[in-house]
Amino acid sequence: MVDDRETAEKILLYTGGVENVMQAAHCATRLRLVLRDPKKVREAELKDLPLVKGMIESGGQFQIILGTGIVNKVYKEFTALAGEGAGESLEKGAGDGTGNGAQIEAKGGNGIQRISRMFGDIFLPVIPVIVASGILMGVRSFLTGSGLMATDSNWYNIMAILIDTGFSFLPALICYSAAKKFGGSPILGFVLGLMVISSTLPAAGAVGKGNAEPMLIQLLGITFKLTGFQGSVLVAIVGGWLTAKIENMCRRFVPNVFDIILTPILTLGISLFVILFGVGPVIHVVEAGVVSAFRMLVQLPFGIGGFIIGGLQQILVILGIHHGLWVIDINFLEEMGTNMYMPIRTAAVVGQAGVVTSFFCFAKDKKLKALAGSSSIAAWFGITEPAIFGITLPYSVTFVLGCIGSAFGGLFSALMHLSATGMGVSAIPGYLLFLNGGAVEYTLVCLISAGISFVLTAVYIKKKGI
Repeated sequence: MVDDRETAEKILLYTGGVENVMQAAHCATRLRLVLRDPKKVREAELKDLPLVKGMIESGGQFQIILGTGIVNKVYKEFTALAGEGAGESLEKGAGDGTGNGAQIEAKGGNGIQRISRMFGDIFLPVIPVIVASGILMGVRSFLTGSGLMATDSNWYNIMAILIDTGFSFLPALICYSAAKKFGGSPILGFVLGLMVISSTLPAAGAVGKGNAEPMLIQLLGITFKLTGFQGSVLVAIVGGWLTAKIENMCRRFVPNVFDIILTPILTLGISLFVILFGVGPVIHVVEAGVVSAFRMLVQLPFGIGGFIIGGLQQILVILGIHHGLWVIDINFLEEMGTNMYMPIRTAAVVGQAGVVTSFFCFAKDKKLKALAGSSSIAAWFGITEPAIFGITLPYSVTFVLGCIGSAFGGLFSALMHLSATGMGVSAIPGYLLFLNGGAVEYTLVCLISAGISFVLTAVYIKKKGI
């Protein structure tokens, strides 16, 4: 059995040692490093490590694909080793509760990559809540739809607490994470997030549908129509950024003796005022416009939108800009109660799963077959990075073959108007979001995507003698 500590030691060695590592972080599958000199990386040695499934440089970060579960353990060992040697925390300045400092940032990558990396860093701590709530949404739908649980029972109320709390307070959680990301006190971000979704403020969605009236406030002779921002992701992110900036500014001029009193009051007061009376409504309109445009794309005739999204989804993973699309899932669930993006996302995932499953079945090289086996398991459970960076992308053509299968699966999903009851999972775990209907169509989406990719890859493997 491969030792996590040993893997972390070798990764640190092969990436240039303690002196070369500026920052370390991880997502669901990747160890993400910001290096002083990327030329010091010894890629050949890294590729030979048993737990390493691939590598990529994206947005100024050197990312090592380890896989779910493994990356958490290796990251823990890696930061312990690097922290001991460097004499300082790798998470330097990452919002320590004092408002001082700013996270070390990777400067590389284009603007879209940097923005998406920002989204990823903010969403990463919140993803477990989204996934758990999404899965439980599917379970609740099944229990109520099958008559196993009445909607007026106390058990339903318990389920509501378990499931709806995370989504109801999601803007506050995102605001917390954003404030931390931008170097502020996370708790002030959390409180601001609670303020903008306060039940005192009518929800913007309800006001837009005519189900509620806005709160009318007179200021300088102008009547402002105020609403809350329940379900708004971008407002929460901007709120977290605003909180961090105002807090750090206050700490520069507020006398130390008054800091504990004045800084929180000024930070929250100014931030709330700017959100409610200024940027909040504008950002909400922009967010609604983006979501509406995406919905129109999905609903294009003949499944064209599903074909386009399904075919391009995994390219976004390579570019590292897929994290920003959580905004779409969250808004779909908030506005419509279902998520039409989820099954198309699954089509993209299982398209790559079909490719690596074909490698596992037909490849002659034992090491390649073993890598394909572990990568296919991860892909069928919704994680494609090991498959993409370990197999399909190095062979290039096979990645395209996976995208072709994904495009046709996305086309079928759009034609069927398939929607999930939640978000955060795909492929096999995604069945939990179709327990109350749509499981047959969801199965067909998976079969079409994976089947086309599997067959095309098998032909390619035989032709090339891989």
